[in-house]
Amino acid sequence: MVAFAGPTADFTPQPSIDRNSIEYFRHDMWRTVTPNNPAIVPIANAIRAITHNPLHQLAMVNDVTTLLVEYDSDKRVYGVDDFHATLNEMIARQRAGGWAYLRDDCDGRAVFAAHLLAALGIPWRLDASYWKEHAWVVARVNGINYDLLDLRANAPEYKTRGYRLIGHWFVRASHPPPAFNWREAWVVRTHENLKIGLTLGMLTLDSNRYAMHVRHARDWTVLVPNGNIPPPDDPRTVLAGVAGFPYGAPLHTGMLAGEPKPARAGSTGAVLGSVTGANSNPADPAPATR
Repeated sequence: MVAFAGPTADFTPQPSIDRNSIEYFRHDMWRTVTPNNPAIVPIANAIRAITHNPLHQLAMVNDVTTLLVEYDSDKRVYGVDDFHATLNEMIARQRAGGWAYLRDDCDGRAVFAAHLLAALGIPWRLDASYWKEHAWVVARVNGINYDLLDLRANAPEYKTRGYRLIGHWFVRASHPPPAFNWREAWVVRTHENLKIGLTLGMLTLDSNRYAMHVRHARDWTVLVPNGNIPPPDDPRTVLAGVAGFPYGAPLHTGMLAGEPKPARAGSTGAVLGSVTGANSNPADPAPATR
């Protein structure tokens, strides 16, 4: 069992360690997580504006992460089959691509959620599974562990022959946080505060106080399944002119969309998130199907 980790301010990767392996992700990636990242603090404050209950905050971290980190493959985002990006690398790639929101697969979402948990003062640790081909984050509240961003019960990874024959013996049952209707709580407790809604990614960027449009999480591997170039944002987002994450940053659409950030290819560990959009909803406004 990997111990729950506290955040650290500085981290220098060791060149001899393959940072794209499961071992690195579970045992060393936590060192890149900080609670005071300037892009994370406003989101943590927006969560606190809705609830101070840590169990409810877990549900919000789970959902808000899928909104603010749109799902796509590492191959399209970074140009290699598997790349464990730090939050700062995710932000740099988003800005280079001119996207309104971050894009990454399951391990990127787990890293983002870990930053939020650290900012909220909730103990956490990163986890990953060879058999599930998935990465997620485990949080602890009142001595109980909860799995955030883990696979859904009907995820395709559970249906593979290898998992059904062998893998299920090595995987524990997932324990998600309890449900919390935080969107309704946003209405009641913030009186539909526009800035909070935008910061949490729950409203489209063209929303205003007179017309608020609900936004859902996106899985680009479902929306645009083919091609090696990251898909462009939809016209509504482009017309907004500012990025959703970090909120308010100028949006230079497609600036370097065809040129992924260089990343070291080759990994001795299993690929994480190469086939799943777990815990993500398809495009706005369709309901979740995965």
